[in-house]
Amino acid sequence: MASNLAGLGFLAVFALSQAVRDTFFGNTFQSVSFLFVAALAFGLSTLIFGGWAALKRPSELRILSATPVRFCALNGTTAFAWLAYFFALTHLEPAIVAMLYVGIGPIVVLFWSSAGAGPSIGRAEFAAYLGIGLSLVGIAAVSLLGHSGMSAGDTVTRAIALAGALAGGVSITVSHVFARRFNDDGAGSDLVLGSRFVATVAAALLMEFLLGVPSARPDGEQFVWIAFCAFALIVIPSFSLQLGIARSTPLTVNVIRALGPVFVFAAQTFDDRLGFSGATLVCIAAFSLATMIASGLRTRREIADRDS
Repeated sequence: MASNLAGLGFLAVFALSQAVRDTFFGNTFQSVSFLFVAALAFGLSTLIFGGWAALKRPSELRILSATPVRFCALNGTTAFAWLAYFFALTHLEPAIVAMLYVGIGPIVVLFWSSAGAGPSIGRAEFAAYLGIGLSLVGIAAVSLLGHSGMSAGDTVTRAIALAGALAGGVSITVSHVFARRFNDDGAGSDLVLGSRFVATVAAALLMEFLLGVPSARPDGEQFVWIAFCAFALIVIPSFSLQLGIARSTPLTVNVIRALGPVFVFAAQTFDDRLGFSGATLVCIAAFSLATMIASGLRTRREIADRDS
């Protein structure tokens, strides 16, 4: 019980910090390369957490090397998810990106569980998940039709960014499953966090070298400031999420993360680039309500199945 409560606490910290992170970097990415920020943030994560774990508990490295395919899958899905997320954040309203990114998670976990002969789905629960799906379709339509708080950019770019946010959400959900398996095998959360971004850093550096614009790379005091913010708003919350993953079920992880868009919407009202969008707020509210209903119904069904 204590472990589950701690997991919920870590996930709540991540959901709250996501609001500041997405609003800040959504603004920052208008002038600074998101690839540069990704390489910086996740490079720090790999050096600090991975280095510390390797020095403190070197024997745990065998857990990672014992399953190289799973380790590569963890890195590949993590890299795609975060780079797609940062790309979407560059072109869309932060709350929309957050909702698509985390909103697809419960649906992915549902189908993953069903494929593994998990608990059956009742009509009410199916209706709740249908509500989640419809809210995601609605938020995508809000963006494509230019009714979001950030309507700049052409429709094609917004469509690509929307697809990237959804695909990234699927990828990060699968990545969390792989991360949880390494935790269950005995790998510490710091080691998993420090090793899951190797491919992300490599891909970001390569793409920045090939596609990056030198003028979009920070220097001097700006570099120090962005490095600090990247550590405080990306690395530390990611570690909090990792701790939550290790102590919670995949469905719980995605339900708690689903509260993130609400906080992001509240935080982005302080961003002068963005206007207030009632359509975005309605979709987020519908999504949050449907997610809470689905979570409650699923919990009740799982308890009933255990007691029967």
